[in-house]
Amino acid sequence: MWCVAVVARAAAPPACADAGANGAELPDWRDQVVYFAMIDRFDDGDPRNNDQGTGEYDPADNARWSGGDLHGLRRRLDYIHGLGATALWITPPVAQQWWNPRARYGGYPGYWAEHFSAVDAHYGDLADYRALADALHACGMALVQDVVVNHTGDYFGYADGAWSADDPARGFVRHPDGRGRLTPRQAPFDRNDAHDGGDRAASIYHWTPDIADFGDRRQETDFQLSGLDDLDTENPQVRRALRRVYGDWIARVGVDAFRIDTAFYVPEEYFRDFLYADDAQAPGIMEAARRAGRPRFHVFGEGFAIDRAYDDAGARKVERYATDAQGRPLLPGMINFPLYGTLGDVFARGRPTAELAWRIGNMMQVHARPQLMPTFVDNHDVDRFLAGGSEAGLKQALLAIMTLPGIPTVYYGTEQGFTGQREAMFAGGHGSGGRDRFDTGAPLYRYLQRAIALRRGDLLFSRGAPVVLAETPAAPGALAWRMDHEGRSALVAFNSADGPTLLAGLETGLPAGTVLEPLFAIDGQAPRLVVDARGRVDAVLPPRAGWVWKAGGREAVVAGGVESTIDPLPATVEGDLRVAGRAPGPGQVRLVLDGDLEAATTIVAGSDGRWQATLDTAGLVDPQAEHVLVAWSPEQALASPSQRFRVQRHWRELARVEDPAGDDHGPGGRYVYPVDASWRGRHTLDLLGATVSASGGSLKIDLRLRDLVADWNPPNGFDHLAVTAYLQLPGRAGGATVMPLQDASLPGGMRWHYRLRAGGWSNALFSSEGASAQGEGTPSQLAARVDVDRERGTLSFVLPAAAIGRPASLSGVVLHVTTWDYDGGYRALAPQPGGHIFGGGDVRGPKVMDELRIVLP
Repeated sequence: MWCVAVVARAAAPPACADAGANGAELPDWRDQVVYFAMIDRFDDGDPRNNDQGTGEYDPADNARWSGGDLHGLRRRLDYIHGLGATALWITPPVAQQWWNPRARYGGYPGYWAEHFSAVDAHYGDLADYRALADALHACGMALVQDVVVNHTGDYFGYADGAWSADDPARGFVRHPDGRGRLTPRQAPFDRNDAHDGGDRAASIYHWTPDIADFGDRRQETDFQLSGLDDLDTENPQVRRALRRVYGDWIARVGVDAFRIDTAFYVPEEYFRDFLYADDAQAPGIMEAARRAGRPRFHVFGEGFAIDRAYDDAGARKVERYATDAQGRPLLPGMINFPLYGTLGDVFARGRPTAELAWRIGNMMQVHARPQLMPTFVDNHDVDRFLAGGSEAGLKQALLAIMTLPGIPTVYYGTEQGFTGQREAMFAGGHGSGGRDRFDTGAPLYRYLQRAIALRRGDLLFSRGAPVVLAETPAAPGALAWRMDHEGRSALVAFNSADGPTLLAGLETGLPAGTVLEPLFAIDGQAPRLVVDARGRVDAVLPPRAGWVWKAGGREAVVAGGVESTIDPLPATVEGDLRVAGRAPGPGQVRLVLDGDLEAATTIVAGSDGRWQATLDTAGLVDPQAEHVLVAWSPEQALASPSQRFRVQRHWRELARVEDPAGDDHGPGGRYVYPVDASWRGRHTLDLLGATVSASGGSLKIDLRLRDLVADWNPPNGFDHLAVTAYLQLPGRAGGATVMPLQDASLPGGMRWHYRLRAGGWSNALFSSEGASAQGEGTPSQLAARVDVDRERGTLSFVLPAAAIGRPASLSGVVLHVTTWDYDGGYRALAPQPGGHIFGGGDVRGPKVMDELRIVLP
């Protein structure tokens, strides 16, 4: 398979060896692998269209346009095709509101439309878009266009407290864009003046202010999301206009699929009209696609819903947009945000693999068509995986989406190890470091080639159903599932821990003697395994392993030896654990807790095979976690049946400090909060105090805050706040004084060994190794457990002893806690505040609003 890049603007589409050029004979969407590129940040193929002369272009500023365009995408198709992707998803190419003076941000992401039927001048023209589609189809690839039906750009709003549902003109304010325009150019979307009786009567828009309560369904569907003018999608005129403009893109360009932005902010039933309306002049999208010769057209929506562990409220909300209450299909697919959240928790933040095991099973139960749901590990609206996770964890997460139902989607730059949310791939773009990043020899690019080839090499992985076989309930460790399809099976196993893990007595569900042939390994080679007489296999998984086997032929096996046993354990243990059991005979036995071989306790069984031991439970701090203990005889490679228990430990308060109210004004007392309505009248960054407690070598930090809110329904339970806490361990060499990305250094000569950064959508822990002003340090395998009590205004973080290097003593530990806000990076500071920009300081001033220090006695 090969695809020749198009370099010259007038060049013919590339000739590819593996497909025709019409795009209508695309494979089943279940088998696609998507590459997602933000147009403005991918490649600059025509520098002449970069600067449109309104102050919107500046690659040094993440808020402004960088210069990427459609021609740049077309000339890099060999790079995308070479990765193994079968489809390209691009951000909306339509004409945008170029600059929003109120928000002090540009429309380069593509979601602020001012003309739904025109190509934005920064991206090129219609001929450029057609050329991209033709080139993709010549490579046998599909084109996915991002579309918006919920809103336009930001051209109006309401003064604080002035809005009235009965009087749309009351408090109504116009917002001129960077070109002085007060309205989109396209009818009927140009009818946006609530002072005009005709515009009010036309009801193209909901005359509403910003959403203040995301739990209020009417606000969610009818109010403005982040100041963007909300379309009245129950209005037949609006529905018809949107069907027409998006149907035209399919006919004019040859688009093969739509991704629908902000689907949650439109009523579910809207999509029945959008997709299936019986209108000869403006048919539903599926009929428009059929007329254009694209009968396999796919549509998937975005519903930003990340569930906490063992919860599926968000997943069920996602499914309501795919299947209505009567069981009838709506959108063919929805992006699998709940799976994304759990992948990050397990592979980046060290949560127990049982959480992902549960999510996989729940995914197959809740969703009617999981194979048509795009899956991902990062995108343009969330932190990069590598912003808080390790490369080893990233490889595991990518292998997981390649071996689970769904449409694997790779965000541009992930294959180059990007850590910034919207860095540019091309030398002249924002955050590129002055060099092109299209390195086909990069380790992650090469890895993804292999992982995608595994996915595409067998329909078993794209169309099979997973059956979870093994999990680790209380810690990082083993996770395994079997994929079954049309009588064939494959086994997938991971070790999410940084040390070797015992996968003991794995019940494969396969016949005795089944040979498991190695098919893939993240590193090295997976061993050849044979299912024993009891249908089981045993394996020691190396640190951060990811192995895949294909079930092959059969060979004869004999019954195994006698197992070890562990005497029954109490359901809940307080203090250390006393345990006893019997081995097959005298000799060494290893007591393996939660699969952790490095921490296993070696004991010697007596002549009668009996043994006993006492296990330290100081590091087992989660009372809800179920721990698993097995006795393993390495010589016979036999493990006992597992015993499960929980640990109830007590926290001992070590220190309590108070912090003055009202000191949330930065180091010099001059900082002010952003001016967006969601910030006004609140002091979400004002620390009131902290309490630090210990259990063994583990730490619990309870922060008291003046205002603790969750306006935007964040998965961590709080927003408008990011906590960054620095931890200095006594007697520990090394450490750093710099406060990464905060343009500051720790005061008083303090050096940090561990750094916690947590916001509404991110939670990461770093060691100081490699830390710099722009480098956050080395991601830790484990992150803090986060708990929120908004009624008490308390935010709690639990750091297990293993996360902070198992300190021998906590006496003398120093904690320095700071507040700011974080959205793909610490929010900007400027002399004057903006919508979500802090004011009162130099752009390079310290990004610290409030701080406190705690020294443990």
